[in-house]
Amino acid sequence: MDRSRPYITAALLCERVIQEKDGSLTIVRIADRMQYQLQTVGAQLPEGMKPMVPIQGIVSIKSGPVTGDHKIKVVVERPNGNRKEILAHPVTFLGGDQGQNIIINLGLGVEQDGLYWFDVIFDEDVLTRIPLMVIPVQEQAPPESTPK
Repeated sequence: MDRSRPYITAALLCERVIQEKDGSLTIVRIADRMQYQLQTVGAQLPEGMKPMVPIQGIVSIKSGPVTGDHKIKVVVERPNGNRKEILAHPVTFLGGDQGQNIIINLGLGVEQDGLYWFDVIFDEDVLTRIPLMVIPVQEQAPPESTPK
């Protein structure tokens, strides 16, 4: 028999999550594609330094049939298949419509371009995966000046 799992209200990456005093959430600029700069203003990044992409996320879960103490983890899978746990958050579910909002603050070090997956794991079961395509900003050639 399958184990009971909580229900996912939202699982996404975005530019910013604002939590109001009353607990309400505002999600700014949902992101499934991020572009990063290969250079800082007027200069290349130093050799060996990786660009850092700041991003936030939200995992909002409702208890449903689940009660008790559990753990929510987020594991990132890079385009080359390497995996790393980036969050482990204990949760207590009370059943029904009770739940948890977990805000993720992340500085993603871009080691490679491509599709990153963020697995949301309840105890040891994957509840969902969040995709994020990471690519460099395409440099545009300066406009050619026309002779006078």
